[in-house]
Amino acid sequence: NSLTLLVVLNLIISCSSVKQLAIERDTAEILKNSEIFSKHFTGFSLFDLEENRYIANYNSTLHFTPASNTKLLTMYVGLKSFSDSIPGILYHQQDELLKVTPTGDPTFLNKHFSSQPILDLLKKQRQINIIWPESDPSIYGSGSAWDDYIYDFQPQLSWWPIYGNQLTVKKEDSILTITPGFFEDFIDILDESDTAKYALRDLFFNHFTIYEDSSSYEKSIPFLHSKELLAQLLSDSLKVPLAFTEEEMIAPDTLFSQSLDTVLQRIMKPSDNFIAEQLLLMSAWQNGFDDIKSFTKHVKNVWLSELNDLVWVDGSGLSRYNLITPVDQVRLLKKCVDEFGYDRVINLLPAGGEGTLKELYLSEEPFIYAKTGTLSNNHSLSGFLVTKSGKRLIFSMMNNHYLVPTQEVKKAMEGFLLQVRESY
Repeated sequence: NSLTLLVVLNLIISCSSVKQLAIERDTAEILKNSEIFSKHFTGFSLFDLEENRYIANYNSTLHFTPASNTKLLTMYVGLKSFSDSIPGILYHQQDELLKVTPTGDPTFLNKHFSSQPILDLLKKQRQINIIWPESDPSIYGSGSAWDDYIYDFQPQLSWWPIYGNQLTVKKEDSILTITPGFFEDFIDILDESDTAKYALRDLFFNHFTIYEDSSSYEKSIPFLHSKELLAQLLSDSLKVPLAFTEEEMIAPDTLFSQSLDTVLQRIMKPSDNFIAEQLLLMSAWQNGFDDIKSFTKHVKNVWLSELNDLVWVDGSGLSRYNLITPVDQVRLLKKCVDEFGYDRVINLLPAGGEGTLKELYLSEEPFIYAKTGTLSNNHSLSGFLVTKSGKRLIFSMMNNHYLVPTQEVKKAMEGFLLQVRESY
């Protein structure tokens, strides 16, 4: 009986190994001979969650620029650092005086978050003293492009973001609205149809130029953040006396602002760079680190020690300094599932036809949940794939240094992953 069982087990293992070798061989052949993938650097890793094993790898241990796939690291540390909500402020109520310390919460007066518990508390006060952290964070992540300062994907980082650290210009039915209204006197509006819907800001000043025509539009432009500007914007909103102090706050309470998963969905689905950067800053603070660099080093050495040598410098993936392998992206996602559960993790990611996958992987029943990552000449996708047979797979597909339009790479990836879905 024991001998029979051993023979059966060997046959099962042998068949499994043959199947895996076939999948690996077919994967390599498809990618090597592809009209698209053969002309640039491509890496791929595929893992079966039920069988707990890798079933295909192609250049999976080479390092790639991940772009917004970096947000998967930010998602992990966010899940690891906070319970169900993020801390908005530390505060202590002393009669009619409210003492407040900011935590880096990016959702305060952010147009994407309708619930504003911090604002509700501040509006009830007669006097507010702000106790500022000892040192300010760098205004951008390491390696961010300095000349992207005018674009809405790169607002400045700060301990107390407000309005997402950008102003919004909206034109609807010939009515122009500036939010916050404080900036109305600092904007020049020029009627030049050849540069419609384009906006500029001076490099070192909060002076803006808006080019417009008769059409409706909405445009956001980062502003230069400072404690003085924050005080002005808060005063305009609250009509309450404000002061910055250096006194210590004894036994502060914490006011939680938003559901953690709501914030993570904003990071993962529309791929909000600013909120990702701020959440990494908040995670460092939550874990007692003075700066992001020392915190990410701790995460790599302690929390993610099973990953290989990755280079991780920011929360959003805007930096080209970031480097990670496809197999480590898979390991990271497997760790997320092990620690936080499959259903919770896929709920945070864009499904096919949603968010950054809006026009891809369309199906009545979602079968792919994955994070995109795009910089010029680089596109990656890492996440979960449910096959026709019901298998749940983790995958990472990374592409660097292509010269064709990104849309062609996306469509080729879609075709390849659909083949995986059909065949496994």
